[in-house]
Amino acid sequence: MSAADGARRARPRVRPPAGRALGAGAAVLAALVVGHVVTSAFPVDERVAAPFVREGDVGDTLDLRYARLTVEEPTGSTVLAPEVGSLLATPGVWLVVPVTVEAKGQPRALAFAELLGGDGRTYTVFTGGRSAFLPGAAQPGVPRHATLHVEVPPEAVAGARLRVGLDVEDQRHDDVAEVDLGLTQDDADAWSTDDTPVRAPAASDAPPEQP
Repeated sequence: MSAADGARRARPRVRPPAGRALGAGAAVLAALVVGHVVTSAFPVDERVAAPFVREGDVGDTLDLRYARLTVEEPTGSTVLAPEVGSLLATPGVWLVVPVTVEAKGQPRALAFAELLGGDGRTYTVFTGGRSAFLPGAAQPGVPRHATLHVEVPPEAVAGARLRVGLDVEDQRHDDVAEVDLGLTQDDADAWSTDDTPVRAPAASDAPPEQP
């Protein structure tokens, strides 16, 4: 063994002071904790993807980016009378909601609608099928009168809220109307036992006929 090797082996191993090691570990742990708190307190993905919800009540005109929208008084029954085809019966309730759309800037065809039921469930309203919303193209400055109809269980009626938007597949970063329909348990009880057909007329630029 050479003198140099002996010197290297004899040299004492230097360790950092205990306080410094503990301090470094605490700093790393604190950084991890803070990072977890930040990502937990601010869910960036959900926040960025959320639509801009514009709330209102029946009869209010909501000013959206692409249209002015008014939801009128809903009606209900166990039997629906569509504009075309035979009567449709349900063991639940048919909700029929008049909607007036006035496009802004260019023609618009609103295609997204869903009912936030009072039972905590969400009921999608498609552009075809038993539950439907088919307003067609609304022209700027010309009110477009349409009806939305959705089939729900009686327990979804009281406290239901209607959401309407432009794009059926993607509402991120855009305005969505959310309207409290003002429905009560009395409405649910009455409509769930009523077999008088409720009409769902086709969309038109002409004002709806008054009964």
